[in-house]
Amino acid sequence: MVAVHTRRVNPGRSSPEREVPLPAGRMTQGISRLGGHLLRPTGPWSGAVHEYLRYLETAGFDGAPRFLGLDGDREILTFIDGDVPVDPDWRPGTVQRLPDYARSEAALVTTAMLVRQLHDAARGFPPADTEYRFVPRPPRADEIVSHGDLGPWNTVYRNGLPVGFIDWDASGPVDPLVDLAAAAWEFVPLAPPEQLRAAGFGPAPDIAARLRLFVGAYGLDDRSAVVPALQQCRLLAAERIKHAPVDAAEAAEALEHLARELRWLHSVSSQLSR
Repeated sequence: MVAVHTRRVNPGRSSPEREVPLPAGRMTQGISRLGGHLLRPTGPWSGAVHEYLRYLETAGFDGAPRFLGLDGDREILTFIDGDVPVDPDWRPGTVQRLPDYARSEAALVTTAMLVRQLHDAARGFPPADTEYRFVPRPPRADEIVSHGDLGPWNTVYRNGLPVGFIDWDASGPVDPLVDLAAAAWEFVPLAPPEQLRAAGFGPAPDIAARLRLFVGAYGLDDRSAVVPALQQCRLLAAERIKHAPVDAAEAAEALEHLARELRWLHSVSSQLSR
């Protein structure tokens, strides 16, 4: 049996007057809840993220927290109630173990629809502040600003279905097809059978069918177009390892893992494109 911890995002008896520490994210520590608000440390990129979150709110996207203001060097966000899958043993280069609800086809379809809603809301966003954490520049003509780190670990589930994305610090410009591919990689998820079993699947699922389900729910007409974007999203993941809180040995392990993923992707590309 796969042991997966689920972070309950809304501890039922916490007082709105008392600040409650929450488990750290993959790259951010010092997160806490105060009533219906979330308090997180800010960074040099936070102004650009806040501008983006404000835009998403005006565009009617409900799958992101609202930016409410600052408390010293912390940002104040609305708190999204639900469950976030947490694998306490995850490290860069390893597979995240997932609870049943995060592996369901219903969750997969709903996630793809939520990603599409995000992309549609982001189109036309004219950022004034472009000091994004990983890609500090304006989006090009064929790009949008998106979340930047979509995965189950940054997704709030309610009644087994995703309702929103959290931890927007990695927001920045990206080709929407590459962003879709990166989300597909994590949510399908795309991995060899032994890794899928480690993630919690019993018999390894048909990943080509799950990928078709995901991109179909997103509304992508040419499903074969996602395969080259899958390669691009792994190359972008390799670039970001330099920002991860890891030592040299852990960085090498993560890069070796990505190299294995790319070789595996090459071996199954024809299967995934059908």
